[in-house]
Amino acid sequence: MSTIFLKTIKKRVDFLKVSKSGKKFFTKGFILQKYKRNMDLEKDTIRIGFTITKKIGGAVIRNKIKRRFRTIIREIFTKYLKKNYDYVIIANKKSLIMDYKELKSDVIKTVK
Repeated sequence: MSTIFLKTIKKRVDFLKVSKSGKKFFTKGFILQKYKRNMDLEKDTIRIGFTITKKIGGAVIRNKIKRRFRTIIREIFTKYLKKNYDYVIIANKKSLIMDYKELKSDVIKTVK
């Protein structure tokens, strides 16, 4: 069995590619976009990106939301996320007040 690597998406071009060509799933606390990458590029990797705008709040609030999503992704990535896919999570204000278990179950449902 090969090792699966988890990387972050940092370049705007990659975010735009996922947004333009990927599938979108809407939940109460966030929007998940996923896009199947070409197999030649970074084989056996899962890339994840987070978008949390300033409309949601200041830096402290945005970082708190990002930390919650990162923790959820670390817990579930080997079991639920697919290799050679890019995932982008676009958070909204409700993701801050949602219960952690509810947020985690929503992420699992949308990723499947």
